[in-house]
Amino acid sequence: MRRRGLTPTTVTYNTLLDGCARARNLTLAAATLAELRAAGLAPSERTYSIMIHLCARTGRLDGAFGWLRRMERSGLTPNAVTYSTLIHGCGRAAQLSRAFPLLEQMEAAGLPPNVVTYTSLIDALCRGGEVARAVALLRTMLERSIEPNAITCNALFNGCLQHGEVLLAREVLSYMTSAGIAPSAHSFTTLLHAAASRRRLTATPHTERGGATKSGAAFALLLRQLAAAASRPPQAAAAPGEGGGGGGALDAAVE
Repeated sequence: MRRRGLTPTTVTYNTLLDGCARARNLTLAAATLAELRAAGLAPSERTYSIMIHLCARTGRLDGAFGWLRRMERSGLTPNAVTYSTLIHGCGRAAQLSRAFPLLEQMEAAGLPPNVVTYTSLIDALCRGGEVARAVALLRTMLERSIEPNAITCNALFNGCLQHGEVLLAREVLSYMTSAGIAPSAHSFTTLLHAAASRRRLTATPHTERGGATKSGAAFALLLRQLAAAASRPPQAAAAPGEGGGGGGALDAAVE
């Protein structure tokens, strides 16, 4: 580029940094950022957001918060995507105590949480075993007229199953059915694993008589509901990444 007499701009370096982030190469990103500064250019909002995203994706949560502080000190304001990315990183690092203050900070800045923000929080709560709180957050979304998408619902449904909350899973599935959101293949796998685990637990000599039968019936009913929901046509307005169960699909959603 320089050989052709063209001078790199902040946009040029941001494009390079974005490539580093996609490759999860923090070393190359640091070198690119140093070159940006050596060229006399100032990092932009996009520059800081990329660095926050890269640190969060690679599990360097303290580094991500450090970049957030640098961004704020430079007079730039994080946007909703930046906050959602950091919230998602907190969830993956099992640091819920850092996720919800970010939500409050986001709202205080006049940035209304969107479906990606709430999905990140719901996924984080499910990972932390706080399933009832995650379902409550789904209700909050609906009260605020923010429609959960397939990623949101499948992450919550799977979280309920993984923590043995069959009744809450049925509540989530009922909403998915009414909204025309099809369960993912991963949801079926999670249900079968949960049923098998519960069957092993209820088969011990200390189990209350009839407990295994009741548990099996509950999972069988849920499986029938899941199959019925899957047989319906998928929601026309389903979000990108539908078919996953959180995790990778959610990573894609916050990129």
